[in-house]
This record gives sequence, C-alpha cells and structure tokens, in this order.
Amino acid sequence: MNPTRIYKAAIQILALFALTVLIPACGGGGSGSTGPPDPKGAGYKGLQVLYGDPHMHTNYSDGDESPDFALRYARDVANLDWAALTDHSEHFQDAARAGLNYYRTLPAKYDEPGRFCVLFGYEWTNLYYGHRNVYSLDNMVPLFPSNMDEYFDIDDWWAALEPYDVITVPHHPMIDSPYIWWEYTNPGVEVAVEFYSKWGLSLRDGNPRPIDNRRPENGVFRALGGGELRLGLIAGSDSHMSRPGLYLEESRQGHALQYEQPGITGVWAVDFTREAIFDGIRNRRTYGVTGTLVDLKFTVNGFIMGSETTAMNPPTIWVEASSDEVITEVAIVTVSTIGVKALEIYTPNSRNFEATYIDNSYTSDVAYTVRITLANTDMAVATPVWVDYEPPRPVV
Repeated sequence: MNPTRIYKAAIQILALFALTVLIPACGGGGSGSTGPPDPKGAGYKGLQVLYGDPHMHTNYSDGDESPDFALRYARDVANLDWAALTDHSEHFQDAARAGLNYYRTLPAKYDEPGRFCVLFGYEWTNLYYGHRNVYSLDNMVPLFPSNMDEYFDIDDWWAALEPYDVITVPHHPMIDSPYIWWEYTNPGVEVAVEFYSKWGLSLRDGNPRPIDNRRPENGVFRALGGGELRLGLIAGSDSHMSRPGLYLEESRQGHALQYEQPGITGVWAVDFTREAIFDGIRNRRTYGVTGTLVDLKFTVNGFIMGSETTAMNPPTIWVEASSDEVITEVAIVTVSTIGVKALEIYTPNSRNFEATYIDNSYTSDVAYTVRITLANTDMAVATPVWVDYEPPRPVV
C-alpha cells in the first residue's frame, strides 16, 4: 500500500478517536455548549445538587440577628448546604467599619467543604436601577454603595466592580419601578436573576403568589423571551429575620412579609465547595424552589439546565423530579419572542416523576424550562436550555 495513504488513514483514525473519545460530550451549563447529546440525564453525571439561601439580612444592616446566628441557623436548623450573607452595603459606613472587617471573615469562619459553605455577598440597594446582590469568592471585594454619588449609576457601579471576580443578581425585579431592569445588562457578570423571594414570584404577570405593585414589563420570562438575555434562575428568602431556609415571619424591624415560604436555590456543582457553588451559579446550573425542596433534572437533547445549543430537528426534552411532597403538576414550558407556552402538562400525583417529550412544533429559537408544582402549592422552576434553530441545509 502507498505509504502516504497509510499515513493519511492513520491521521483520520486518530482524529475520529479524538472527536469521539478524548473530547467529552457536552452536558454542562454555560454559554457556547457544543457536542453530541447525552441520553437522558447523563449530563448530570459527576454533579451533585446543593441547596442554599443566597439572600438574607442580619443586624449588620436591617435584619434581626447577628451574622453568626444567621449562618448557624442556615447550617444547623434549616440544614442548608450553603448560604450567602447579603447585608445592605449602604449600612456599612464609617461607624460600621469594624463590623465590616468582621463580616469579611465569616465565609472562612463557617466554610466547611462537604458540610456547609458560605459565599461572600452584599446588596446594592438602588431605588432607581433596582436591588442587586453581589457574590464573590473574594471576601475583600469593595462594597461601592449606591448612596455614594460615584456608585449610584449602574454603569459606574459595574465599572468599579470590573477588576474583581464577582456575580451580580437582580432580585424581586417585577416590583413597580421607573426602570426596566433587563435593559441594563453586564454579560459575564450579571448571570442570574432571583425570580422568587418573600415578596413573591417575578416570572410573569398572572403567576401565583404575585408581587404587589408589580410592573408586568419587568417579568423574568418577558426579559428572557427576546433570546439575547440568557440568565440563570435562582430563588432566595430575603429573610430579615436572619433565619434563612425555613418558613418566614415578619421581622422585628417591621419589614413586610408577603409570603412565608422561603426561596431556596439548587446548584448543580462538581463538588461540595464554595468554589464549585460559585461556578455552578456562574454557569447557570441552577433552579429555584418556593419552599419545599424538589430534586430536579431536565435536559434538552441531553444538554442540562443553563446550556445553549442548536438543533435542526424537533428537540427531545427529558425531566426527572422527586420531592417529599406530592408532585401534582409538571409543565414543559417554552419562552420565546411570541410569549410563554406550556407545551405539555403532566399530573402525576406522585412523589416521583420522569418523562420524555419531543417538541414537534419546533421551528424557531426557543428557551425550554420546566415548572414543578406540589400539592402544597410550592413550585420549582429550572433555568432554561436555550436552543437556536438551525434550518435544514438546502439539497445541492
């Protein structure tokens, strides 16, 4: 045989080996996911779901109890896997600098990989651009409060944060305000939105547990429907009782409480560390629950929640869910420029559920998500999988 042909054949075999074996099939969340689909939930292999409350306040701002109380409560009473303190940055003025120094030590003090992890965080409370939480693995990130003129404008604030490795997350976005929150974006930094807290649901007008004085244009599904904004979904309690993760009451500070069910975020993480939790949020491998925990997996063509992919043919959606509470409804939902649509609704009336659905109506870019409803009216909502339509190639 011609030696040149042998050489070329060997190169082709090695290339095929690299494509099919050395390069793993993509199942992870995040932008730019590519690769062949995995069967059912294989994309979750090597990941574990960790439950936490990313939004609470202590007496370092306008909460009831000390930060130590809140973190011990999250770990020992609510049995959460992780938590984040998000006291208002505007409360840490000159008189409170000693408190801020101690506040910065708390993630390291309570971090215990495999048992309980803590993210550094704070809230930027801006009445014009809206409230946003900041999260980081760097406990020394400056606070840049909005009551300082140089940090009131959101673009100036984001510019100040640029040297630091942070995530910003808007919360209760549907509360009536003079701004449209999703018109202000910072890709790579603002990677998630908190769609539920004690204030209610911010998914869309007409959802259960609605927010009072809401602005429909600020619904999360409205924001994601355009296709360009692709954010992870998380839920938090916004507890001012300093008691995260369990049913809420009005705080001693008199803060309003619209709903007693706490918001909790499930993060699909590669291991039980604060670094993996932060990475899971950044890569949108998240879902939110409005009280009762739900173990939730869902894929589109094998790509897990938070992923982006393309498809020419009808996508296959797979869902698996379980809870200690009876699951009364499972909805496969699409979000697109034409609105929000429930493709299929199941009524399992069981604590466990699994189904596969093929979307034969698929003809354009779309985001798929899953909504789980329990007998006690609690819900779980997954970060979408975004599928960009790839039209059939013309026959030559």
